[in-house]
Amino acid sequence: MEKRSHGGNVYEVSKKFKLDLREILDFSANINPLGFPNSVRQIIWEKIDEIVHYPDPGQVELREAAAIYYGVEPENILPGNGSVELINLTLEALRPSKVIIPSPTFTEYAFASRNRRIETELVDMTKNDFCWDYDFIESIKDRICPGALVIVCNPNNPTGYLVVKDVIKPLIEETERAKAFLLLDEAFMDFVGESQSLCAEVVSRSNVIVLRSLTKFFALPGLRIGFAIGNEELIKKIEKLKDPWNVNTFAGAVGSEVLKDKAYIEKTREYISREREFLWDGLRQFSCFTPFRSSANFILVKITAEFGAGFLARELLRRGIAIRECGDFAFLDDSYFRVAVKDRRANEILLEALRQATKEIGLE
Repeated sequence: MEKRSHGGNVYEVSKKFKLDLREILDFSANINPLGFPNSVRQIIWEKIDEIVHYPDPGQVELREAAAIYYGVEPENILPGNGSVELINLTLEALRPSKVIIPSPTFTEYAFASRNRRIETELVDMTKNDFCWDYDFIESIKDRICPGALVIVCNPNNPTGYLVVKDVIKPLIEETERAKAFLLLDEAFMDFVGESQSLCAEVVSRSNVIVLRSLTKFFALPGLRIGFAIGNEELIKKIEKLKDPWNVNTFAGAVGSEVLKDKAYIEKTREYISREREFLWDGLRQFSCFTPFRSSANFILVKITAEFGAGFLARELLRRGIAIRECGDFAFLDDSYFRVAVKDRRANEILLEALRQATKEIGLE
C-alpha cells in the first residue's frame, strides 16, 4: 500500500526522537498560530451534556451558518468529517472515468483515486515556479474526456500558489464542454478572503464542487469540519453516501459559531499576511534557500545546496523543531521542504535554528 505522509504528526516525532510533545515547535502543520477562537472552549463545555444524544444527522444549524459565510443556500452545502471524507465521498458519487491532478499538490487526492483503481493522471506543474496561466489550461484540454474529474487545490498545498478566478473560469468552461467534472479544494482560501473563492458561482453549475475546511484557518484539526459546496443535485448525490452522523456534536456546535466570528477572521488575515512576509524575507536571506511566494499560511522552500531536506529536518529536530519534508509530493524531491507561518517569536526561533544548522555545515 502507498505510504501516506502528512505534516503535523507530532506523536510520531515525539516517539522517534524521544521528545516531549511540549518540546516540539511544529512547523510541519499549517495551523493558525493564533489558535482557535476564544469561544470554542465555552461552546464545548455548554454542549458536554448533549453527547448522550446522537448529533443532528442533517446538521441544520451548521449548514445555515456555512451558507451565510460562503454566500450560498443551505441546500448547496454538505458538512463533512473534514475535507478528506468529502474527497472520498465525491469520488464514490461521481465514479470518474479518470482523475486529472495538477501536481505537486495534496497527496490524498491521488491516494483516494488510486485506492479505487481509477486511472490517475498527474500533471507536472514544476515548470514556471508552479504558476498557472491560460496556456496551461489549453495544454491539458486534450486530457479532459467525458466523465473525467479534474482536482485543483487553490491556494495550492504545498506551493501556496493562488490561481485567480479569471484563470480558473476557463477550466470550468472546458470541463463543462467536455462533460467532465471539476473539484476545487479551497481549504486555504480563508487566508486570501472570499474575493477569489468560487463558492457562490459554482452552485449554478452541474459539474463543479468546491471544498472548504475549518481545519487550517480556525485551528480546529482535531474536530474535523469540512464542507462540500455545489449544485443541489450534486450535493444530494454525495450526501446519499455519507455516514448518518458524520459530524459530531462538538464539531457541529463549534462550526456553527466560529464562522460568525468576524473579529477573529479579520485579525487572522492581517496577522498571517504580516508574519508570512517576515518569514519569507528571512528565508530568502539564506544563499542556500529559494522560498516561493505564497497566498496561504505556509511557505515552500527549495534547497539549492547539496544537502537535502531530510538532513535539514534531522538537524532541526535536534533543536526541537519539525518541518515538512516534501519529497513525497509528486514531481518534488528531497530538495524541497515546507514551513508553516507561525507567530513572530516562533518564526524567529526557526530562522535562528536554520542559521545555526547551515553554519555548522559551512553554508552560512
